[in-house]
Amino acid sequence: MSTNLSPEAKLAEQEYNEANTLEDKIVKLEKFISLIPKHKATEKMVARLRSRLVKFKAELIERKQRQKAITKGPMWVIPKEGDAQVVLIGVPNAGKSQILKELTGANTKISSHPFGTEKPIPGVLDCKGAIVQLIDLPSVFQNIKNESKNGPKLFSQIRAADLLLFIIDLSSDPVEQMSLLIEELYTGGIIVNKEKPPIELKKTGSGGAIIIGEDKIDATREEIIEILNDQGLYNFSLKILKKMTLSDLVQALDYSLVYKNGIVIANKGDIPGSKENYEKLVNTFAQQFEIIPISALKGENLKQLPEQIFSKLGLIRVRSKEPNGTIAEKPIVIKKGSTVGDVAKIIHSRFFEHFKNAKIYGPSAKFDGQSVGINHVLQDGDIVEIFAD
Repeated sequence: MSTNLSPEAKLAEQEYNEANTLEDKIVKLEKFISLIPKHKATEKMVARLRSRLVKFKAELIERKQRQKAITKGPMWVIPKEGDAQVVLIGVPNAGKSQILKELTGANTKISSHPFGTEKPIPGVLDCKGAIVQLIDLPSVFQNIKNESKNGPKLFSQIRAADLLLFIIDLSSDPVEQMSLLIEELYTGGIIVNKEKPPIELKKTGSGGAIIIGEDKIDATREEIIEILNDQGLYNFSLKILKKMTLSDLVQALDYSLVYKNGIVIANKGDIPGSKENYEKLVNTFAQQFEIIPISALKGENLKQLPEQIFSKLGLIRVRSKEPNGTIAEKPIVIKKGSTVGDVAKIIHSRFFEHFKNAKIYGPSAKFDGQSVGINHVLQDGDIVEIFAD
């Protein structure tokens, strides 16, 4: 397994093989994987090692749940309030605290020294009636999961969020910053702006391995079975729905992973050299992320940011209309694709159970006052008047 590995990787492999505790095996295996050169020749080896890592992590989570360890200790993670929770993630001195203060007016300390934010600091962002909780997080640095006592708590806060804002400092190398943030989040089981590889997996009582769509994966049947066996699955039905690699399959089997949406806020656009760094950032990450240039210090492009954040959350705002013509001041915030029926349930169960029809005013209506049924899909800015028997 160690063919063509560097001396550092070989040493890491030896340390992993000599690890005794489950926690130590996870740390040593993560280190070993990180030192393996990533190319076609090592792809399947890395996939197999990641498969073992998935199994070890699942065992550790199960043990902690049994011990109820996650309920012990002081509270650090801020519970969600309002219609959505958004977190600001960045390296030291990226300007997260300044952005939080400018957008929400939160009384946060702005420091020119690294690691000025020691714990999550919340603020409230009003997006035309929708209340978004914005949280400034402590800075991320290399190997934060193991080097910081608050590393696991930081990842818990990020995993709970509805949207991630990557704050990038355009006065420094932006690709280096983004690469570090993405890699550190991955070590915490967080994948950004990617879909979970699509598979359908069922355990069976007998029959061995049934694999459908085997031609969609760049691996042999034996290699696929080995990966499933690593997870303790010997009798199963696996359907592979799209083209993927063996590493994608391992990722799909890792139920500790969460998939989050994120956007990039390129800060300090007023500093000399920022234009070149912005172009570098766009050239490298524009296919994966929406990138918004700002200057928090000078207030450039900050006014548009709340609506851009709200749009990325995948939510819409609709208002209800009373029979007397009064339109509710506070909007109902729901997911994109929601229907009149979803709004009826929120207002009162009677409106849903005895629904007669509704009138729509706004973007989703062909004309104001259009009469629609319960399955009519709403859009942001609609006004809904519901009639029930």
